[in-house]
Amino acid sequence: MRGKNTVAKLKNKRASIKRVFSNIAWLCKPYWREKKLFFILYILFGVTITPIQDFIYVYFPKQIVDMLTRGDGFRKVATYALGILLISYILIILPIAFQRYFVKSGKFVNLKIKRSVYEQALGTDYRFIDNPEYYDKYVWALDEYAEQSKAAREQVKLFFTLLASIGVLFSLIAATAPWILALEAVQLFFHARIYKYQNPVQVAYKDALVPSNRRLNYIHRLFYQQQYTGDLKMSELPQKVFRMYDDASEEGLGIINTYEKKLNRYDIIHETLLALTELIIILYVIYLIASGRISEVGQYIALTLAFYRIDEKLIFLLRSFAGAHELSLNAEKIREFFAIEPEIEKPAPANALVPAAGSFSLKLENVHFAYPDSDFSLSDIDLEIRPGEKIVIVGENGAGKSTLMKLLLRLYDVSDGAVRVNGEKIQDYDIHALRKQIGVAFQTSNVYAMTYAENLAFYGKPSQEAMAEVTEKLGLTTIFEKNRADFDRELTREFSEDGIMVSGGEIQKIALARIMTKDFGLLLLDEPSSALDPISEDRLIKILLGEANKTTTILISHRLSTVRDADRILLIREGKIAEAGTHDELMALKGDYYEMFTTQAEHYVA
Repeated sequence: MRGKNTVAKLKNKRASIKRVFSNIAWLCKPYWREKKLFFILYILFGVTITPIQDFIYVYFPKQIVDMLTRGDGFRKVATYALGILLISYILIILPIAFQRYFVKSGKFVNLKIKRSVYEQALGTDYRFIDNPEYYDKYVWALDEYAEQSKAAREQVKLFFTLLASIGVLFSLIAATAPWILALEAVQLFFHARIYKYQNPVQVAYKDALVPSNRRLNYIHRLFYQQQYTGDLKMSELPQKVFRMYDDASEEGLGIINTYEKKLNRYDIIHETLLALTELIIILYVIYLIASGRISEVGQYIALTLAFYRIDEKLIFLLRSFAGAHELSLNAEKIREFFAIEPEIEKPAPANALVPAAGSFSLKLENVHFAYPDSDFSLSDIDLEIRPGEKIVIVGENGAGKSTLMKLLLRLYDVSDGAVRVNGEKIQDYDIHALRKQIGVAFQTSNVYAMTYAENLAFYGKPSQEAMAEVTEKLGLTTIFEKNRADFDRELTREFSEDGIMVSGGEIQKIALARIMTKDFGLLLLDEPSSALDPISEDRLIKILLGEANKTTTILISHRLSTVRDADRILLIREGKIAEAGTHDELMALKGDYYEMFTTQAEHYVA
């Protein structure tokens, strides 16, 4: 039985070592993929230069002392010394000569790694976005992937460099005092045992700090981003934010205190072992000298220098094994993020459908949908929308209007039933090609630190004439008149002192301008005019719901005065279509829509 347990332990250990090497290789993969020559040269420099420097460090003083002891002349000794120093100088200068290449290449790979994290996040299904566990993995990957890859690169270089150096120093010591090597081996064994317990603590330490650091980063954004400035200056929000800051700080400091206390214990044990080993070896060397077993001063110098050098290298080698284990644990956490498999955002199969040009027809057949861990659900949604039809969806907050939009964008898949576009199931389409034919504008639209022209070019680059026409139609020309600017002026002042600052209403107009510069099969508009003044909103709604707009259009609105021109109005209540019809039909029904409309109208009449 004991034999079986021993075999099992050995198998587990081999599997663990294999996993460590696999994870380090995975971390190094970006360097091998993007800059193979740099990766090879970087390691080659360490493997060749450092061992030669170690040999010179140990052997050069011995040779000088031996030459002087033999009575060699000044010129001979000086010539020898200059030759060695010249070699040492070349070994120092050589990496410096390649420094620019190394720094640039390292930065290049670092940027590629960051981009790969963003690309993975972009390709992750929408359902993960609000998941704190996913967000922790994303933050960990974003913060750690580049650093851990660099550390893995250094680890590989260090490992092979140390092996080469130890080989050189081992040969020098073995000829004089092999007993020192045995003592070093005993010391390393105990260090290895300590690192085995220390490494998981270090990884858990980083992991424990992620939630509090996330909150601190969130607070940093609140004070940095303009959209929060008004609330911070005009309300009691700062007191709440500072309380959150203090709580997160206290939590983080508590974690630091707990884990640093644990790690300090391991550090003390490490240093105690090192000090005891050094004491034993120094006493042994003194004993050798006192007993006359080392008669030459040069030999003593070489042995002493070799001992300190190999002791340092062996400790580094041991730490490199410990570091490799820690790197492996960190790599596994990063790989968890990259292992997230999308169900919706995955590359489309070769036989995936691509939507034809022209307005979409839509059909929802007995659609059901529920969010995980939520009581909310859409149920029994049956709806058919003809090409070019203008549909307005109304209802109370939380009724399911925006969720319906997300199903039409296939940000989520239905739990039951089917969504059909032009008669075909939405799952049969190349989702990325389908979305390119859907124009979207939300209540909380954004402008970006790009030029106005670039902000409009989200769906392809429009012509100057098309931009000018939509800018005029939406009343955006005043932005450029008051700022004495053209379409190539940057929006926001994130990177440009003369950037154009725009209001909430202007942001919504710009978001609509984006979708009005291209022909789409479907427009999905979620309260796109909520920040506009009544006159601008009325003008905009007439454009969207008027006969000139031939695109199938679905509009969510809470201002019922703007929806009378829709072909149909749907009232959503508690996840179901409760009422459907034209404005006149719903008013005649005298149901919820009638009550909502008359309630709003009373305020205007009063």
